[in-house]
Amino acid sequence: MSELAHLYDTPLYIFDRATIINACTRYRQAFSTDYTASAVRILYASKAYISPVLAQLCMEQDLGLDVVSGGELQVARHASFPMERVSFHGNNKSEAELRMALKMGVGRIVLDNWSELERLTRIAQETATRPAVLVRVAPDIDTDTHKYLQTGHAAAKFGFPLVSGDARAALLRILQDDQLDLAGIHAHSGTLLRETRPYEECVERLLSLACEVYQETRWWPEEISPGGGWGIETVDALQMPSIALLAQALQRTVEALQPKLPAPMPTLILEPGRSIVARAGLAVYRIGATKATPGGVNYIFVDGGMGDNIRPALYGSQYTALAPEHLLEPAAQTYCLSGRYCESGDMLIEQIDLPELQEGDLICLPTAGAYSLPMASNYNLVPRPAVIIVDEKRIEIMERRETYTDILRRYPA
Repeated sequence: MSELAHLYDTPLYIFDRATIINACTRYRQAFSTDYTASAVRILYASKAYISPVLAQLCMEQDLGLDVVSGGELQVARHASFPMERVSFHGNNKSEAELRMALKMGVGRIVLDNWSELERLTRIAQETATRPAVLVRVAPDIDTDTHKYLQTGHAAAKFGFPLVSGDARAALLRILQDDQLDLAGIHAHSGTLLRETRPYEECVERLLSLACEVYQETRWWPEEISPGGGWGIETVDALQMPSIALLAQALQRTVEALQPKLPAPMPTLILEPGRSIVARAGLAVYRIGATKATPGGVNYIFVDGGMGDNIRPALYGSQYTALAPEHLLEPAAQTYCLSGRYCESGDMLIEQIDLPELQEGDLICLPTAGAYSLPMASNYNLVPRPAVIIVDEKRIEIMERRETYTDILRRYPA
């Protein structure tokens, strides 16, 4: 650890290739052994973290990609990822992004609202194309997670509401216009989910919607997706059901519904992100200063913080920390692990017991591989960190460290 920090400086994010491969393997095994009710496709949710190297690794693991922006599309293309295995999400795709997606030949465009449906229909007419689409539904499902991580309730910013009839109307509209290839139905209930119920309810409601539309049109989806969002163990929730349990629950759900379906169960699409990369990522910081306050708070200030990991400030995510140069020493002090940014809320960990630490020591945050780097910023014009991926044989740079030259390049000369 010290050698990597010396070679690549800090802050530094280190990903373990084997951990990512093992997570992909667990999904493939669970949904081939414990779920046999239909075909299954696994798409990696790029918003958790994406780079060309990681896109290539997903390709090698036979995963598809779920992308949400033109930038993520460009990364997929840069990595020579098969575009037919890419699904384009997002609640406000621009016309330029939609045209880019069509030009690149993405496999699926997931329609999120009426404006987007009309926009894509018009573009398809103008370009004489017939893109395959999924309709994203807001299934009105309650989830036990932070309100910022709930995405499937009736008032959610994402998807056509199910309870209002908009989802059904959107499906009928696409079928009537006959400009788009309606491939299926999609939903997403939330993230950091630790129970199977939201997935089961989601599949039930999507299949019920499909049956209603079938009665009117004889259309039946090729694909159906309850999204992703499967959680991991965290400091505040140490118990996490296995992926196999999710597969078994969906198997039971589909088996119970199958006799009522007018056609075979559609291909099941899953979109894991956090559960693929979170455990694989380690954030490494160096202590720059310490401070004991009259109020009883002992600060250790590190050279990163909310600029590279805003999750604790944004929605209260909790981490643990290790001092790799003092692993065998007992805890001697309660610290507040604080970032370098000019915000009182820039606290990575508000209270943690660690050995006696001093300036120059390293601090590591495990399970930092998801949703930290993708939300990184240049707040205070601090350059973003380097990112590497390692295995037993090699070290590969996934993102070079940003420089002041990179920052200044944004401004006119």
